[in-house]
Amino acid sequence: MKKAPDFASFAGGELAEYIKFMVDNGRSFRVETTILKEFDRFLQTLATDTIDSGTVDSFVYGKPDLSNSQYEKRHRIIRRFLDYQALKGAGESIPPPPKARSQGRRIACLYTHEDIRQLLSLASKLNPADSLRPHSYQAMIGLLYCTGLRISEMLKLNDDDVDLENEVLFIQNTKFKKSRYVPIHPTAAVVLKRYASLRDQYMPNPKSPAFFLNERRNRVVYGTFEATFLSLLREAGIRTEGRNSRTHDLRHSFAVNRLLKWYEENCDYHALLPVLSTYMGHAHFEDTIYYLNASAELMAKGAQRFKFGGGRYA
Repeated sequence: MKKAPDFASFAGGELAEYIKFMVDNGRSFRVETTILKEFDRFLQTLATDTIDSGTVDSFVYGKPDLSNSQYEKRHRIIRRFLDYQALKGAGESIPPPPKARSQGRRIACLYTHEDIRQLLSLASKLNPADSLRPHSYQAMIGLLYCTGLRISEMLKLNDDDVDLENEVLFIQNTKFKKSRYVPIHPTAAVVLKRYASLRDQYMPNPKSPAFFLNERRNRVVYGTFEATFLSLLREAGIRTEGRNSRTHDLRHSFAVNRLLKWYEENCDYHALLPVLSTYMGHAHFEDTIYYLNASAELMAKGAQRFKFGGGRYA
């Protein structure tokens, strides 16, 4: 029996473009390419030009005798292609297959500008009043919100890593054992300069080279930062029984706000997504897509602006 040609289905062009995009951005993508080609051949057998959850399930589970992890991987690869299409405004994402709650990635709670203003106001009132602590938490929360740094990356910053004259941070040995430079906005540099001046006044003889110091002149500890931040969230009424906000959601919020800003500025977000991925220190482009899928507002704006081919991806 003759093998069906590659990328000859109604979605063949989009599948080929997606694979090229991922490879061009540094992914080996060999396993993904094999499965996406298999998916294209499956689509060629259908009497429909729509991809929905049922279509994906028929493809994923139509191959017998695979392990649960193999089925999940096949489903995830197709979902990520559909996520890519959704970000272009060419369709909609589909949900992952049901799994144990502890195994899934949670949906982010996105912080509004008003949330951050409220948190910064409360941070300014932290005790002891006449100490570095209120200034530290204002500066740290603001920096996380406007850069999307991981909390661990921020807390590992040393004085020598913060170049406020050139408005750039040097992030060393990140989650994936890589280092990168992170430019910051001039207004963020002004805030950090003010913090550094206050820090040097309160603690002229620190015990640590850390940029952010605690009351004992040492580096701020992750657990202490998280406990304080969650306390501020509860005090502000942002973290409630119905809204389980976390510290890491500051990173989600940065990613979504950045893309919304590009939409508003009519930028070519498709070309800029790899830049965002690099800026945030992601090892894989799909990790950036995961952050962006959290915002209904983002998807609504994308659907308004981008109209490709009549919405074949339902």
